[in-house]
Parts: sequence; structure tokens; C-alpha cells
Amino acid sequence: MHQPTCINLRVRTPADAHTIFHGVHEGILPMITRRLDTEERRAISSGCVYVWEERGASAEATGMGIERWTDSIQWGPSRVRDEFLFYAEKRDSQNEMDLSPTSDCSDIVRPRRRSFYRQPLTKQTYSVYVETPRGRRKWHMIAYFVPDTIHLLRTIDDIPLLAVLRIPRGMYTSARTSKTRPSFSGRPRYPSPPTPPLLSGGGISPYGAATLAPLAYLNRLPPPRRHVLDEMALNSFSAAIAPEGFQSQLRSHM
Repeated sequence: MHQPTCINLRVRTPADAHTIFHGVHEGILPMITRRLDTEERRAISSGCVYVWEERGASAEATGMGIERWTDSIQWGPSRVRDEFLFYAEKRDSQNEMDLSPTSDCSDIVRPRRRSFYRQPLTKQTYSVYVETPRGRRKWHMIAYFVPDTIHLLRTIDDIPLLAVLRIPRGMYTSARTSKTRPSFSGRPRYPSPPTPPLLSGGGISPYGAATLAPLAYLNRLPPPRRHVLDEMALNSFSAAIAPEGFQSQLRSHM
């Protein structure tokens, strides 16, 4: 029977998850190398933690990795907290089917109702990219717990072999980093203020970006010079300029 990577353990932070990953990397903890069978799925309980590798492109050659995780439990929508995804177990009713033989006819299996033998679970997931001797791989951690009794579970600090592990910096990179915006210590990001307007000569207006230059200053500025062809075209409409004079000026600028 495939045993979990850890039992009776709760994962508090991404640092705890990285310690578990490193314990697997160092051979201290086992990795799950295949999908759980029916009996192993039924054995899932609060405190069970599983680490598995996602099947890569070279899986046909190496035979390693799992395509996806299955536990035969119905889950609600995910919630995000501290780079973890959390799923609450869904139950349609408070009863489940017991297919054990009835007392009056042991050779016939009849369905009967009984209460669930455990409280609803919460599933906690976390994924990282890690460099291995076989190249870059994607590892996943699945942890199960009952919210009301999670405080009864052990932590990394209670396991001496894991408590002394030192994780190489940057060895495990959260797979969610590329999908979400980076964190900025919880402070909101604001757009940069607009560039203050430039005055004539390259100076910056002391009145700020949202205030125009004083009208008295603008009145002292000379009007912008039109292009010479525009000037000639306008002058052509004036009776003071003879047509042949305009033609002479136009030829001199062509």
C-alpha cells in the first residue's frame, strides 16, 4: 500500500512546503510515484500530505510522473491564500452507502445507510518548479486536514529530520508566480503621476501637471510661425498681393 509522504502533519506556510519538498529531494521523505488505488484513497485522512511529480513530455521514455491527482472526493471551488489553493469537501447528504452484507442474509450485499466515519476534509495544494538531475520538473503537494482539529496536527518543527533542513535559496519556485502579479508587501500600486508640462526654453511649470501656464505669460509669447507655403497661400487671398507676385514668390521657394 502506497503510504503518504507525511502523516499527522499540517502545512502552515510556503516555507513549510519547501521543507517537505526538500525532504523528498534529499530522500528523507517518499514521493508518490503513481495514482492512488481505491484502498489508498479511502485511507486519506486529516494530516495526510502527498508530494508527486507532474508527468512531463519525456514521460514515455522515463515512465515517471503522474498526469493528474485523483482522490475520489468531491470538492468545492478553490480559494487562494498565501500561494496555496484550498478546497472544501462537498457532500450531498450526511449519509453514505455501506455495501457490507446484512445480518439476516450474509450472502447478499444490500445497500444500507450509515453516517460518515469522518468530518469533511479541506484540501490544500501548492506547486513548485524544481531543478533535478533530470532537468526542470513540476512538483505538487497535496495536504488534507479537518479545520476544527488542525491544531492537533504536528508541524515541521516537531520532526527533527525536517526541522534541521536548510533549503537552498531559489531552489523551489512557486508555480503560481508566473500566473499572478508579484506581491508588494500588501501596499496598493498607484500609477505614476503625469509628467509636468514644459515651458518655453525647457523649464518645468511650477504650477504642476494639472495647471496651465498663466495667461499673462502666454500673451507675451510670439505667435507660432506658419510654414512659408501656408503664409503664401493665405496671402494669395489678399487683394494687396498681385497674382504674378505670388507666382514669383512660389517659384523662388521651389
